[in-house]
Amino acid sequence: MNRKIRAILVSLLLLLFIPCIASASQFNFSNRLVFFQDKIITQHSMGNITIVIGDADIQTNVNGSVIVIFGKANIKGMVGGDLVSVFGDVYIKDKSLIQGNVVSLGKLKKDNNVIISGTKVNIDVDIISLFKSNGIIINGLIILSLITLAAGLILISIFSGRYRVMSYKMSKGLTRRMIMGGLAVTGFTIIVIFLLFLIVAPIFYVLFLMFADIVASIFVGTLIFKGNYDRTTIYLQFLVGQILVSILKIVPLILIPSGSYTAMLIYGICFIILQYSMAFFGIGTIIDTGFGKKTSRV
Repeated sequence: MNRKIRAILVSLLLLLFIPCIASASQFNFSNRLVFFQDKIITQHSMGNITIVIGDADIQTNVNGSVIVIFGKANIKGMVGGDLVSVFGDVYIKDKSLIQGNVVSLGKLKKDNNVIISGTKVNIDVDIISLFKSNGIIINGLIILSLITLAAGLILISIFSGRYRVMSYKMSKGLTRRMIMGGLAVTGFTIIVIFLLFLIVAPIFYVLFLMFADIVASIFVGTLIFKGNYDRTTIYLQFLVGQILVSILKIVPLILIPSGSYTAMLIYGICFIILQYSMAFFGIGTIIDTGFGKKTSRV
């Protein structure tokens, strides 16, 4: 049990310190995880490359996935895994090869001789338009969804093996995991209520739910990409799952007429049920698998 608790606390702390990174000019994790810095790859690279708020210029072969969040990605070479771009432009140049999937939330441009072995998903999103004519609640949900999306891709990039283990047989033991997660989330909620006078307590609670959302979003993705156990599919599962969950949370609120309090009440109840169902399952899966360590019970 101590190992499980340590694994959960370490992961939650990683999420807690993500906003604090903005105070630093740059952060480099073994030259593969970069914050607030452009990255030019001119030599053959092993492993995944993740860039947050920066541009990626890939001029050679990368034996892994390339993930760019809030930045441009120029690809001229071979990418052995997935190419994922969140709210940025992607340009895949002539004779490039993408052996995995290409997922782009933003503009995607590719030359004629580009080869994409996997699935290509492109959703042209204009971030500015998302915030026009929307209320504070909608804007808050959009911001939380973007943060969850970015944090999830970063955590999956760091702990890809463990998240992959959790995703392989997520449909097994649903009742057990919901009960385990329900007990953990309920207990943590009670603790936070008693610690509301501490500013960090509500923030930590939101990050706790966000961390559970990542696992639950992967589960939604596994339902769509059922039977696909390719090593790089975990990114696509999370991305598609998170987008669908965000749509379920945000779109109904946009459609509710102003002043319709009954509709807002129904929406609020459904939102709470959805959010805590995801939290129960997500935390339950993390506990049941020891954060991706155990495979015998999943």
